Amino acid sequence: MRVPPHYIFHPTVKRTAQILPLPLAILCAAVFSGALMHAQEDPTLDAARRRFPDVGAGFRAIRRGPDGAYYVLAPPTPSDHLDPSKRATPSKRSQPSAHSTPVVLVFDSQGRKLRQIPAQPRPGELVSPSSLDLDASGRVYIADQSANTVSVFTADGMPFAHFRVPEPTQIVTLPRDQFAVCSGNSERLIAVYDLHGTLVREFGEPTDLSDDAELNQRLNGGHLASDKAGNLYFAFRYLPEPTVRKYDSNSGYLLDELTLTTLELQPMAQSARQEIARAGLGKTASPHEIISALGVDPETQEVWLALGNLLMHFDNADNNTSSNRIYTTDRSRMVPDFVFVEKDDLLLGNYSLGIYEFPRSGKKK
Repeated sequence: MRVPPHYIFHPTVKRTAQILPLPLAILCAAVFSGALMHAQEDPTLDAARRRFPDVGAGFRAIRRGPDGAYYVLAPPTPSDHLDPSKRATPSKRSQPSAHSTPVVLVFDSQGRKLRQIPAQPRPGELVSPSSLDLDASGRVYIADQSANTVSVFTADGMPFAHFRVPEPTQIVTLPRDQFAVCSGNSERLIAVYDLHGTLVREFGEPTDLSDDAELNQRLNGGHLASDKAGNLYFAFRYLPEPTVRKYDSNSGYLLDELTLTTLELQPMAQSARQEIARAGLGKTASPHEIISALGVDPETQEVWLALGNLLMHFDNADNNTSSNRIYTTDRSRMVPDFVFVEKDDLLLGNYSLGIYEFPRSGKKK
């Protein structure tokens, strides 16, 4: 199938997109923001409703289990919150509890809380979890970046496995009791482990964005997703040209690479490259996050990318079918931190704003 010329798709080929020179004026940070904020020019997609209003700021991810329940990775919760008789006074609530622990909150489809995982949280059991996923049996896998661990719990919240994995930032489960992670210090983009904690394989070549090895590793961070065929999708968070790779999880073979080089995205890419260059020179700089979230329909292999407030949808032939600016029910601008794809709708979450339901269909830009 022919791919539109402004979307470059190279099966099994690593590629760095070329960008045309632009006037110096568009290299400023204001242009970077402006490139993602043309709400008056782009169609909008408004949230239908807020979901799970009891989930406060700081949550990290949401998944749906084989039992139909929703699993939300919540921020640290003071242990005395679980016992009303031991609730802190208002003056103490601003201070982190020494016995705080993150948990996974489990909700039914109506948003009623069913239980939590771990069922009986222990101090230090989870330190700073960054991602979660569930396997076909309902086991819950939690990647804990700060603790350098992956913890596995049964569906009712009992400990099942716990082992060391260096700085896991993202996690997805795979068939045959395996799981894949992205790591903050690996030489490859993706690592696959089994349920004994044994490293099975690593794959995915990082990009060369900086001569500073530590900075380059940070710039190769990404979002991870999978489909029911066992393919893994890796979206680079900081690569100036928005890029998603598709890998065979069994062989590590690069199946496809989708890179966006539209004219409207070039100012964003140029600004991001300038910031990377500043950081490489030792100057104070903050690399621009290009792709803030990735969502994949596990059945159809359709892909959603969030570039700031812009949500782009691609069918399984990599055709861009819609591009929309997204807003919450009260018309607040949303920059999703994750995209969870369901059969009939999307759940988009922002760590500060909450979780909102959106229709899957949008308007083609």
